[in-house]
Amino acid sequence: MIPSASAGAQTTSRSPAAAPPGGPLSRANVTPLPASRYITGARWLTGRYDPPSNQWGDILPTVWSDDGSTYVLMDDGGVDVPLPGGFWRQSFAKITGTPPSLRFKRVATASTPAPRTWGQIGGNPDNDDGPLGPFYSIGFAEAGGVFYATQQENWNWNVNGLFNGLAGIAYSTNHGKTWSFPAKAFPPPLGNLTFVDGGGPGGAYPDGYMYAIGTEREFNASRLVLGRVATGIANVTDPTKWQWYAGSSAGAPQWSSSVSAAVPVLNWTSHITYPEMTYDAGVHRYLLTFTYSYKNRTPGVWKGGAELVIAESPTPYGPFSFVAASRDFGPSNGYGAGFPSQWISADGRQLWLKWAANFDGCAKGLDCSGKYGFNVAKVQLTVATPAKKPPAKKAAAPKHTAKPHLGEIAVLSGMSLPLLLFGFVGWRRRWPRRRDQ
Repeated sequence: MIPSASAGAQTTSRSPAAAPPGGPLSRANVTPLPASRYITGARWLTGRYDPPSNQWGDILPTVWSDDGSTYVLMDDGGVDVPLPGGFWRQSFAKITGTPPSLRFKRVATASTPAPRTWGQIGGNPDNDDGPLGPFYSIGFAEAGGVFYATQQENWNWNVNGLFNGLAGIAYSTNHGKTWSFPAKAFPPPLGNLTFVDGGGPGGAYPDGYMYAIGTEREFNASRLVLGRVATGIANVTDPTKWQWYAGSSAGAPQWSSSVSAAVPVLNWTSHITYPEMTYDAGVHRYLLTFTYSYKNRTPGVWKGGAELVIAESPTPYGPFSFVAASRDFGPSNGYGAGFPSQWISADGRQLWLKWAANFDGCAKGLDCSGKYGFNVAKVQLTVATPAKKPPAKKAAAPKHTAKPHLGEIAVLSGMSLPLLLFGFVGWRRRWPRRRDQ
């Protein structure tokens, strides 16, 4: 998402999946995570499909809306940009079709600013606007029919500096046509705050909370933190209403109102770039995807090659286990990789990965065929078959069944109740409305 003189070259028309997404998805574990014993493998089912010719840009978080449609947020790009080499700081599009045959139509109103070229903004990001103002935006979600999008304060991206926080979280009540800006700032280290895809249309929040993840810098960060907030405009847009994962006690997650007290759900020094998380209802797991660059300093961190990592967990706060990795991803520097839940099969085993690549080209000797836009490729997961349990012996029926008194009624903990609701409500909400390939 870093502005670049080379960003903005129009992509070619969508081609057959001839190019590989990168190296094969391998079980060779390069991470500090234990290998997953539940999701035991992954492989590419297709090569990489190019973005459509009228779309380019990066990060590309998607929303499976309550109207059944898919929407996408794009940084440093857009759809049907009327100016050669021009772009919006951020813009929105409605996606129709299913991968790999996707069509993009820009969501815009008369208030949307005109696109500008890198030369026109004179290298000053404050001269570059989109529907959300002069900000980048990475987090995009829907809850209760309301769209939310982050407004990221500028940071020293030229040296991959630390994030400066958020100017606020904007919201839209008309599917992105117009936006409101409460302008309530969120402190550092927040910047690339990315909402967790709950796995269903309109959000799917069985415990009443939206979740989000973030790191302290753009490329090759070290700490992944997790936050949550109760749904509703007054809550989501107010930093004082957010809670941050602060570790576990007796197996139960603890939450703090201070992001400075957050305990990372993943630590890996200089190895976490643009993480995204999706709940895969078919396999009952949260899938965490991120890349890391082989170089730590600019410009090598942007163009010197990168690796894709896929991990999984039964909860958004972990513990995470390693699933697979792909070398030379993108094929050379892919980022913003994620699994949109609307394109996951009912059994959870076939998924479409989306990502952007090559905003600034790539180093000599690397395959630079990844496009600066909405690349997609299909993935197959291998899930272990649970061990069969021996049939339980029938207990002798009691002669008399006494009614329990109040002291015998089981008490649910604060963590158990959301999980019970998740099992019942999640089944009712997700499966009847699942849209599969």
